[in-house]
Amino acid sequence: RARASCGESFRVSKVDPDVFVAAAESDSQRRNHVSAHPGAEAWGPWAVYAHDLVWACAAMALSILASYRFEAAPWSMVWRASAIFTAICAFVFPAFGLHRGMWRFTALNDVLKIAQAVIIADLCVVPILFLTNRLEAFPRSASLFLIPIAIAGLSLGRAFRQAWVHGDLGAAFRLEDRAAPPAVVVGSPAAAAAYLSSLRRNPGSGVRVVGIVGLNGAPHGRTIRGAEVLGGLASLGPILKGLAETSTKPPQVILAEPRPSRALLETVVATAGETGAQVSRIRQTGSLGSALAPLEAADLLDRPPRALDPRLARTLIAGKRVLVTGAGGTIGSELVGQALQLGPARLILADASEFNLYALDQALNEAGAPKVWTACLLDVRDRAALKALFDREKPDVVLHAAALKHVPLMELNPAEAVLTNLEGAINVARLARESCEALVFISTDKAVNPTNVMGATKRIAERAVRAIAEGGAARVAVVRFGNVLGSAGSVVPLFERQIASGGPVTVTHPEMVRYFMTTQEAASLVLQAAALPSPAGSGRVYVLDMGEPVRIDQLARQLIRLHGLRPDQDIPIVFTGLRPGEKLYEEIFYDAEAVTPTEVDGVLSASDAAQSWSELETPIAALIAAAVTRNETSVLWHLQALEPAFRPTGR
Repeated sequence: RARASCGESFRVSKVDPDVFVAAAESDSQRRNHVSAHPGAEAWGPWAVYAHDLVWACAAMALSILASYRFEAAPWSMVWRASAIFTAICAFVFPAFGLHRGMWRFTALNDVLKIAQAVIIADLCVVPILFLTNRLEAFPRSASLFLIPIAIAGLSLGRAFRQAWVHGDLGAAFRLEDRAAPPAVVVGSPAAAAAYLSSLRRNPGSGVRVVGIVGLNGAPHGRTIRGAEVLGGLASLGPILKGLAETSTKPPQVILAEPRPSRALLETVVATAGETGAQVSRIRQTGSLGSALAPLEAADLLDRPPRALDPRLARTLIAGKRVLVTGAGGTIGSELVGQALQLGPARLILADASEFNLYALDQALNEAGAPKVWTACLLDVRDRAALKALFDREKPDVVLHAAALKHVPLMELNPAEAVLTNLEGAINVARLARESCEALVFISTDKAVNPTNVMGATKRIAERAVRAIAEGGAARVAVVRFGNVLGSAGSVVPLFERQIASGGPVTVTHPEMVRYFMTTQEAASLVLQAAALPSPAGSGRVYVLDMGEPVRIDQLARQLIRLHGLRPDQDIPIVFTGLRPGEKLYEEIFYDAEAVTPTEVDGVLSASDAAQSWSELETPIAALIAAAVTRNETSVLWHLQALEPAFRPTGR
């Protein structure tokens, strides 16, 4: 049974950098770095040093010959001057670090260093020649010819190598903004070079790269596109501390790896948090390439990438008339956005919140979405209004996301929870039963062994919707999942606001864990689960694979570090105790449910016997009647009668 252990926690481990470097490099990264450019590192420091000295000698000889117009040049002077200039360069070039540059990562910084080194060597050669032979037969114009010839000779080999490897010569000749805050790039040589190359082509990122913390055995002391490799991951802390002490602006850390591992993320975030540095990473932006963006809470989740296939969801949506209830909410609006990309014939957006509906309508208009939608201000509690909508729009598919979800508020307002979460779901299910092809009911992990009103109402609604579906024309999918990261009312926006205001960050309990999923992944999996083949007139329960549970305390600490602050020092953490209806951990299955994988990666099927509507109708009607009269004592009694696992708290 694919079941995650709730006892495991989300924690920042102390990673040994040497062990990490060996583990962090994937086979594909190693292949990209080594085999993509065979012999790319054949030019080591000593070979580069020898090449530069040979060119220095040749440049001086050519300069003297050019001064004599290649006619009757005194060869004794040519050899003497060339040897002296080469000897001078043997000391000057290392002082400028010319031998440390990796040729396939040449940048304008390297060319400028070459120019500086050549000019210094040229200024030294005339006095020394004067001391040796009073400049006898040495043409004064040779010093002028020497500078461009030497710079060209030393630079062109590097530039051509860079162009041959990367096919990009122009990007190597741009300067960077020295007024920007200092930044350290963390990544393999290939990843760091790719980021620095894009930075040269598209200046204005607002950072100034001062060096690279290399992974995968990046050569210490060498330079990549003008940025020096300052060391391995173990050096990141001292480097950031030095930058913080010498710079007036807080340092930045840029993760250049396109898919950084969780171990790398945790190590970088923990190190950056100790020095007040902020962390950004490279994100893919579709056909537009990649862009630099702040690290987010979603990056810290240990979730494997899902093979999300829109073709299955398209069979559910394409050419259909689709109704989304609760369309203005976090999940509802994401379902709307993804459904619009799947070619619906019509999309009906229903929500009881005027503001949410207005905001969604405006967002779709501003995004230039296909104008196939209509916005309907509607409360799913109102069966007459709902029936009028069904009669008018005749939806083929219903995505029922409307619900009241805030646990502590529903503890204070149990009647409202019953009327929206249960009666609203029943109203939708009854109308969809005969007139629709499919109904998707969005449930929650809190419906499993519920300890709060919200979870109890959603659990009873699960049973009611499946019971109503039996024998009807529509196939029903109940999709159960945990918290949506960043949704309204979730902990992440709360923590962000508390950090922005200077704290404290409030956590209910140090051992509390929760399942989290990104909004995009949850909505995509909901659509794919709903499209799984099933017979009409049946109701199936699907559970989204939520991965490992996240410890809320550690999530709060990581978010504080993401802002360049230190938990318990810059931002205090206060434990407030469990709120009414909360429990330390959530479950996603009942023990009686047989859990099996489906053809969709990340979607599990949870099978158990469905109840009949005749068995549920009378007690549910009594519960709804108690909710209509706002008799809270009666509401809680009927909730517990229908769901024995529910234990009202604080009453």
